[in-house]
Amino acid sequence: MTIRQGIDTSTPQAEDVQKEFLKKLHWLMLMRVVVITFLLGITILIQLKQTPSYLTPFLIYLYVLIGTVYFLTFIYAFIINRIKNLPFFAYLQIILDVFLITFLIYSTGGKESIFSFMYTISIITASILVYRKGGVLVASLCSILYGGLLDLEFYGVIHPVSSEVVEPRDYHSTDLFYSILMNITAFYLVAFLSSLLSEQVRRSGRELQKKQVDFDQLEALNRNIVQSINSGLLTTDLEGKVTFLNKTAEEITGYSFSQVYNSKAEKMFPFLKRPLNSDHPPFRFESEFKRDDGDTLYLGFSTSPLRDFRGEELGDILIFQDLTKLKAMEEHIKMVDRLAAVGRLAAGIAHEMRNPLASMSGSIQVLKSELQLDDGNERLMDIAIRETERLNALITDFLLFAKPGLEGKEVVDITKVINDTLGEFASSPEWNKDIEVYKNLSGDGKVEANPKQLKQVFWNLFINAVQAMPEGGKLKIEVRSQKSEVRSLKYMSNSQKAEDNLLEIIITDTGCGIPKEKLDKIFDPFFTTKEKGAGMGLAIAYRIIESYKGKTVVKSRLGQGTTFTIYLPLAFI
Repeated sequence: MTIRQGIDTSTPQAEDVQKEFLKKLHWLMLMRVVVITFLLGITILIQLKQTPSYLTPFLIYLYVLIGTVYFLTFIYAFIINRIKNLPFFAYLQIILDVFLITFLIYSTGGKESIFSFMYTISIITASILVYRKGGVLVASLCSILYGGLLDLEFYGVIHPVSSEVVEPRDYHSTDLFYSILMNITAFYLVAFLSSLLSEQVRRSGRELQKKQVDFDQLEALNRNIVQSINSGLLTTDLEGKVTFLNKTAEEITGYSFSQVYNSKAEKMFPFLKRPLNSDHPPFRFESEFKRDDGDTLYLGFSTSPLRDFRGEELGDILIFQDLTKLKAMEEHIKMVDRLAAVGRLAAGIAHEMRNPLASMSGSIQVLKSELQLDDGNERLMDIAIRETERLNALITDFLLFAKPGLEGKEVVDITKVINDTLGEFASSPEWNKDIEVYKNLSGDGKVEANPKQLKQVFWNLFINAVQAMPEGGKLKIEVRSQKSEVRSLKYMSNSQKAEDNLLEIIITDTGCGIPKEKLDKIFDPFFTTKEKGAGMGLAIAYRIIESYKGKTVVKSRLGQGTTFTIYLPLAFI
C-alpha cells in the first residue's frame, strides 16, 4: 500500500515536490552508471593484470553485470517521463539494484567479496528517496539476500566464481554467523541514521517551503496592494532614476514602466530639478502636469525617503494623485458661491431700481405725448425712453440670473428647440451670412425644462459664437446621448446621480478663441471680451443650465475657436 502511493500534483507545491523527486531519480540513474563503471572497471583492470585473457568466467560475469546495468538504465531513462507513480518506480530501481549487488558479490567471491559495502549505498539511496520506511525495507531485503547468499555458499548449494582479485578461504560456522550479524546490524544502523537525517532534511524542506509560500503570498499581497491603490507610486534610486511605477501611476502619466525604467524622474515630471529628498522630512506640493496626449492634469504630490530595514537611504518615494476633478469641483464651488453672491446683490438692486425706473419711463412717455417738443427735444425724449427700456431689460436679466425659476417645466425635444432658435436667429440682425452651419442632432433629445429658458440659453451661445467670427467661419452643433458608464463624472453637478444618463449639447465655433486667463471669468456677470454687450448672456445661460442640475463646460484655443458643452439630465418618459 505504501509502495503504490503516488505524489499528489494537484497543487503548485505538490508539483514542485514531483519535480524534485524526478530530479533525484535522474541523479540515481547517473550515479549508478558512474559507480558501477568505476568499480567494475578497476576490478577488470586488476583481473587482467593477473590473467591476460578477456573471456575468463569471472570477467564474463562482470560483462553481463555491466551490460545489465546499462540496459536497465536505458530502459529507466526511456520510461521515466511516462511514469506517474514515481515512488513505486524508485522502489523498483532500488530493489533491482539490491539484486544486482547480490549478483556482484556472488561473482566476486561471496563472503570474501569486497563489494558488500554497496548494500549500504542502496540503503542510503532508499532513505533519501522514500525515507524511513524505504530505508528499513531495503535494509531488510539486503539482510535476507546477503544472509541467504552466504548460507547457500556455506552449505555448498552454490559456489562463488573464482577470481584473482580475492583469494577464497575456508571459514567456520561461527565466522559465518558473526559476518552475517555484523553486516545486518550495519545495514539497519545505516538505515536508521540515513533515514533520520533524511527525515530531518524533509522536515526542514517542508518548513522552508511553507515559509517560502508565506513569503510568496506576502509578496503577492504587497504587490497587489501597491498596484491597487488609487494613487500613483513612483520610486527612484539615489541618482534620481526610476526604479518602480505602479499601475495607477502609468494611467495618470500615460507612461508605461518599461518606458521610464532606469531613466531620470525629470523625464516624467520636468519640474523636479533636484533630488526629491535629502535629509528633509516628507513634504507635499501641487503642480500641473501635461501628458503627451495634450491633456493637462493637476496633481498633488507627497515625497519621502526610501529606506531599507537598516534605515539606510536607497532613494525616494513619490506618491501622487490626480486632483483635476477635485480642482474643477473647487473652482465650480467658488464660481457658484461668487455667482450666488452677485445674484443676491443683483436681485436686491433690481428690485430697488425697477419701481423708480417704471415711474420714470411712464412719466417721460406722458410728457412726450402732452408737450409740444421741437425735433431736438423729441430726440432727447426718445433717447431717455430707449435707455429706460434697456435698463428695464437689464434688470430683467438681473432677476433671471439671480433666480432663473423652474416654473413652466415640461418635457421638450432639445432638437426642436435648437432648430427653432437657430431659425429665428438666422433671421435676426445679429446673424452673419458668411457663417456655415453644421448640425448633427442625433440621440434621444428629451429633457425636462422650460423651453423659453432653453431658447434663451442657445440664443446667447449663438450670439457669442457669431460675434467671435466677424469674418465668417463654421458653427457646429451636436446633440448626443451619453451613457453614465462612459462619461466623465467631472462634468456632473453634485446632485446628479451617477446612474442617470445625460444629454450632451456641443456648440463649436472657429472664431478667435478666448485667452486661457479669461476662461474662468466668462460666466461672471458683466464680464465680456467684446466691445458691445453687457456681459450677462453667458452668465444667464450658465445659471439656467445649473438650475436644471446640468453643467456647462468651455474649452478654447486662441486662433482656433471655442467649444461650449452643455450636459443635461435626460427626461424619463
